[in-house]
Amino acid sequence: MKNQIIILTFTLIVSSLIAQQKGINQLPTANRQLPTSTYAVVVGISDYQDPGIPDLRFANKDAEAFANYLRSNTGGKLDHDHLKVLINKEATMAQFANALDWLWEVCKEGDQAIIYFSGHGDVEKKSLTQPGFLLCWDAPARVYMAGGAFALPMLQEVVSTLSVQNKAKVIVITDACRSGTLAGSSVGGSQATAANLAKQFGNEIKIMSCQPSEYSIEGEQWGGGRGAFSFHLIDALYGLADNNNDQFVTLQEIGRYLEDHVTTEVAPVSQVPMIIGNRNERLAGVDEQLLASIKSGKTNQTAMLSAVESRGIEEDVLSKVDTNTRMTYALFKTALKNKIFLEPDNACAQSYYSKLIAEPKLERLHSTMKRNYAAALQDDAQQAINAMLKSDINEYVFTNMRSKAEQYNLYPRNLDRAAELLGSQHYMYKSLKARKYFFEGITMATLHARSGTVSGDIADTIIAASVLNFYRKALDWQTDLAYVYMNLGSVFAYSFNQMDSTEHYYDLAFKNSPSWILGYTALYDIYRKKIPGKARHLLEKADAIDSNTAVVMYKWGEYFTANNKYDSAEMKLLRLLDHMELGFCKPCVHNALGNNYKNAGRYADAEKQYLIGYELDSMMDPILTNMALLYLTMKKFPEMDFFAKKAIQHNPNNIGLYGLAGFLYESTDRLHEADSFYRVVIKLDSFEKRGYLSVANLCLKTGRIKEAENILLSGIRKIPLSAELLITLGNIYFALQQIEKAEYQFNKAHNIDPNNAETHFQLGLVYNQMKRYEESATENRISIKLNPDFPVAYYNLACALSMLNKTDDAFPPLELAIQKGFNEYENMQKDTDLENLRLQKEKWEALMKKYFPDKIKN
Repeated sequence: MKNQIIILTFTLIVSSLIAQQKGINQLPTANRQLPTSTYAVVVGISDYQDPGIPDLRFANKDAEAFANYLRSNTGGKLDHDHLKVLINKEATMAQFANALDWLWEVCKEGDQAIIYFSGHGDVEKKSLTQPGFLLCWDAPARVYMAGGAFALPMLQEVVSTLSVQNKAKVIVITDACRSGTLAGSSVGGSQATAANLAKQFGNEIKIMSCQPSEYSIEGEQWGGGRGAFSFHLIDALYGLADNNNDQFVTLQEIGRYLEDHVTTEVAPVSQVPMIIGNRNERLAGVDEQLLASIKSGKTNQTAMLSAVESRGIEEDVLSKVDTNTRMTYALFKTALKNKIFLEPDNACAQSYYSKLIAEPKLERLHSTMKRNYAAALQDDAQQAINAMLKSDINEYVFTNMRSKAEQYNLYPRNLDRAAELLGSQHYMYKSLKARKYFFEGITMATLHARSGTVSGDIADTIIAASVLNFYRKALDWQTDLAYVYMNLGSVFAYSFNQMDSTEHYYDLAFKNSPSWILGYTALYDIYRKKIPGKARHLLEKADAIDSNTAVVMYKWGEYFTANNKYDSAEMKLLRLLDHMELGFCKPCVHNALGNNYKNAGRYADAEKQYLIGYELDSMMDPILTNMALLYLTMKKFPEMDFFAKKAIQHNPNNIGLYGLAGFLYESTDRLHEADSFYRVVIKLDSFEKRGYLSVANLCLKTGRIKEAENILLSGIRKIPLSAELLITLGNIYFALQQIEKAEYQFNKAHNIDPNNAETHFQLGLVYNQMKRYEESATENRISIKLNPDFPVAYYNLACALSMLNKTDDAFPPLELAIQKGFNEYENMQKDTDLENLRLQKEKWEALMKKYFPDKIKN
């Protein structure tokens, strides 16, 4: 059993006290040759970057205690050339992988490798194909396939390579099963990860803190703040478990010691440690003097485990090279630290790396340089993905992604270079390639998005198709990336209006990351714009996952405001303000409250909220624009001018701001200024339909019909799939009584967007004008089905049925039209299409008296 793998899997979860554990070491065993050298990677994470991952209490302390154990005489006296320690923010996924690669390279036959991980373990979903993850410091909450989480198959590959290929002894110690609300909580994610860890490495020695169905306990009573299991395990290894006093600690003795002490001390909570393997295996030797000291309680363990200084490999190698080489090496490290990777050509990490890797005297450092370079190339891209995935309004609601496009554009090259450095056989290669193509797509999408946000709302369909192609290439490399599926769905929704495809890809996103709140709120935004009736249930799903998440409370506030439930919106948004200590975007919430009060007609309250937000962030576009709109409503025109111009001055390339300014000046009859602002929209983005629509409508308003037609035709040439431009052009032809040309435009719009209620309504008008009343009735019925609150569609249906002499069928839709807001009494009395209804004198007069009593003379 020369290459036996010893796996010490400490599955911890905490209930009332929170879970914690660790500590273990391997010393001489019976009938086995001592290891030539020991190398260890120790990771401990208590303070996670993402607030969506609950922090732990003592994971870092237990990791530091274990590292100190390894530095001691008893634990192997490991120096920093043999021991890599990553605590909290140092323990990114890239740096963890980097350290594991170091083990691959330094461990030779007969050496011993120790991998110690203390932190969270979880799954996103319960399935055989997703065995679980170890969550590194930069893991995004709930979306582990996005990176930052170390998949167990990767760990398996590391261990197998060390054991089979390098022929080293391997000890894996994991404390990755703890309490807290994680993505896999509903399916026992932590326990599932623990159980899968126990299976990952076959039939070798395993020590686990508890049964997979139990929780591990931690508290201050163990070593001033440790896990009960970890505390007693280290005592056991030091020799307190040596029951027969033969100066060795066997697996059997460790198991008995842990059960006697842990199980008893945590009662009445159930925690029964579990051992698997050859129970006669000797895991540790005993230092009698140290054991006596522990027993006497006269020596503090931390003080005993002091570090041993040793000259490092790096210093040794650099002492033997010339000054220029040492300077180049220093420049290389500085370039990595400052993230100067691939440019400029002669003063970047790549340039220095190429020189250093060709220097034979640095051969002992070549592998370290390669690993550190690859890790540094990955870190920023991971942070960018995390920012996109965050379910808090600071990162999601108002972030202008277009401003980040230049930054994102660097990541594909960086990730490609990292993949090249690690090689195609490396376990992270496919993930790096997938992210490379994702950033190719996201960069193109941000640069061409209509609104300046990553919504998939790309006007040019050729560009949108290219974005889709990049996303699909990403999925060719890695098929389980929820955020890629979400972006695919968004492009289909906004750029192609293909809701079947949108729902298909969002379903795949939810299948891979069922607890990812941002996916549900993003689809909510799509439904809110495209299919309002289906929007609310998405918010309810997000709310069921975590009703305290900022973006969920924020979206409820938006929803209630939009549905005129102002008190409910106020309650949600005020509750969100109470969560500001969690780091959410406070100006965003005051802005949303201002919108709610403005819609409710509480203008003074709205102004107060906007001003609070403005004081917190005077450069925030939504606050500036909403204040301008409020002052328009309040007829405070100088204030309106100030905030509108300040918004444009702050962000001169934001087309939406010019559109808003045009609207403001049009509303105050400053039509020349309005026209100039609208035309800037077209100049900045010739694929933005709102510019063409605004200019055309302004032309119509001032009687310039031919100019309006030309503007719309120009827009349609640029954006041939815009139903709105086609409908507006059709309306012009209809007004000019060019009915066949109007019908042609409306049918083109229908072919592009068959679910647009406005298109069917307009076709109904055309067919009514052409005396094709059956077709008119059909189109209006479709319009009503798509939008049940469309009063003129009910009115036109009544007109068509009246002309068909179906008077009994015509009265109900006419009454519904009135109920839903059609109150043009005089028109109804004169409209020739309703003549057959007016002939039904008794019914007609009863209807008019019911809804227009002040118009009827007795």
